[in-house]
This record gives sequence, C-alpha cells and structure tokens, in this order.
Amino acid sequence: MEKIYSRKKINLSKKYRMLILVLVTALFTVVYLIKTIGPTFNQLCLSEAKSTATQIVHETIDEVMEKYGYNDLITTVKDKDGKIVSMQANIAIMNKIVSQIALKIQEKIDNQDSRDISIRLGTFTGITLLSGRGPKVPIRISSIGNLDTKISSEFTSAGINQSIHRIFASINCKIDVLTPFNTISSQIEEKVILAENVIIGEIPENYLDIGNLLNANKNN
Repeated sequence: MEKIYSRKKINLSKKYRMLILVLVTALFTVVYLIKTIGPTFNQLCLSEAKSTATQIVHETIDEVMEKYGYNDLITTVKDKDGKIVSMQANIAIMNKIVSQIALKIQEKIDNQDSRDISIRLGTFTGITLLSGRGPKVPIRISSIGNLDTKISSEFTSAGINQSIHRIFASINCKIDVLTPFNTISSQIEEKVILAENVIIGEIPENYLDIGNLLNANKNN
C-alpha cells in the first residue's frame, strides 16, 4: 500500500530543514568571525578596560588626596637658620592612604554599572570606514584582584641648591574583563604622584626612603 504524504507535512519538513540550515550557517559564521577577529577583539576589549581601570585609579587617588597634603605625609624640622635638618615620614597617615586607595578602587570597580563601557562592532573588523560604527558590544571589568599599593619617593634637581621631593603611589593589580564571548585577564600598573614639595638646601642625611620604612613597618 502506498504512503500518501500531505502537502502540509512536506512544507513543515522543508521549514525545519531550512531552519536547521540557517542555524548551522549562523553557527559556522560566528565561529569563523571569532577565530578571524579574536585577537583584535581581545586586544580592543583589554585596551578599553585598561583605560577605564586607569581612569578609576586616578579618580580614586584624587579623591583620597583631597584630604591630605605634603605636610601631612612628611614632617620637616628646620634649624634657626631655616635649614632643613630632618625629614620624617608619617607612616600612620601613609598606611591609611594606602588602605583608602585600595578600598575605593575596589568599590568603584564593583559599582561600575553607571559607566558605559562598550565598543562598536565595526571597530573589530579593522576597516577604517567601519570603525566606530554598528551595534555596541558591551564589556565589563568583572573583578579586580591582587591589588598591591606601594608608596615611594624621589628627589630630583630643580636648580641651584633646590630639589623637588615627590611622593608616589604605585598601583599593581589584575583585572578580569568580561565580554559577551569570553573572559580576559590582564595586569594593570600605574604610578601616580600623591604630593610634591620644593626643598631648599641640602637633603638631610638622616632621611630614609619611604618605601623602605613602610615595608619595615609591615614586617614588624
């Protein structure tokens, strides 16, 4: 006995085959694009995320240092002739600043929903005419880890019998960048001036490097 297929079943069968074909084609297209533009995609996402993270670091340090100045960090003692005979670092204040910077950076990363971090799809093609065009691809700094903040200082000549004393914060941390396709990790290193002052005369011989003082204080 011959089987009779209705036109409706035949049409449905064609629709399913067409749907499967479209899905398979789309899948292969996505895989091809990811392999083709993958390195460029990762590089651009990292670049954008690093830029945002660096901005967060600078904003945080500016906010923290609004409460402090050079004289809060360094105590200078002068003789009767106005010559600086002693310079002492305020370790307690510096440790407080380090803690505040680390805490606020983490808070800003956790609350970055207000920041629109995205790259236009056309930028990933590497074609100049398409750069900055197309739908936005959202990215996000999902976490920040191994945050290490160190304070250091240096003296540089500023002319005859003058030196500039600068105090720096060096930020080193790992960031995880979340994209629609993968998670990328990278390291951020940033060195920012906290405060500076012009020193008239010779640098006191008893001045100790701030970084060594802080490290010694941590080990005790």
